[in-house]
Parts: sequence; C-alpha cells; structure tokens
Amino acid sequence: MKNIIHIGAKAILSLILLLPIVGSTGALGEATRDLYNTDQAFAFIEMLVQIMYINYMMAAVLIVALIALWTRREALAALLIAPITVNVVAFHLVLDGGLFTSGAVMGNIMLLLNIYLLWKNRESYNPLLRPSA
Repeated sequence: MKNIIHIGAKAILSLILLLPIVGSTGALGEATRDLYNTDQAFAFIEMLVQIMYINYMMAAVLIVALIALWTRREALAALLIAPITVNVVAFHLVLDGGLFTSGAVMGNIMLLLNIYLLWKNRESYNPLLRPSA
C-alpha cells in the first residue's frame, strides 16, 4: 500500500512539474488578467513571460528533477524543486491573494508533495548537514 501511495505521489508531482515545461513552449497559451486575483500578480507573470530567461531555466531544472525523480534519485529531485516550490507558494501568498485561492491549489499540492519527498529521504541529507572537517 505504501508503494502505491508513493508512486501516486510521484506521478501527481510529475504532472505538476510538466505544466511549466509545456507552458514555456507556448502550448498553453498566453496568461490573461482573469487568471490572477490582483493586478500585481498579473504584472509579475507578464514580466517573467517577456524576459523568458526564468522560464527556460526553470524548465531545465524541472526536466532534470523529473529525470532524477524517476531514476531513483528522489532526494536530489526534492532538493531541486524545493526553491521553485517555495517561490510558487510565496507568489500566491504575497501577490495573488493568499494560499486558499483557486490559483494556489496546485502550488499547495506541490508543496505538500515536496515536503513528503524531503521527509521520506531525510536520511540522505545527513552528509549535507554535517559540518565539514
């Protein structure tokens, strides 16, 4: 049963991670004002779309994280997506009206799944947290 839950969590997280990758290709269309709760949130997203650097860098990191997630490197995948997850949640918390808006649902799920993976692989991080000689 634990294995089924774990594979399900990885599959859901993978689908969430695929959305920005597909979005950076333009396949999902352009962001419109009605998708966001505030003008500041929409302006921020418009700026990111115009620059495109962040979109391509994030897509590259997410691709590496997806590969790591499914090649028995879950601890690495969880660390790679942690900063992205924090930024998604912070965006919704600060700019888009809070964590309980409809736009924040996937970010919240991503946060919970990332916390799950970080906790499940916590023993793998001991060498990173140990002081160096």
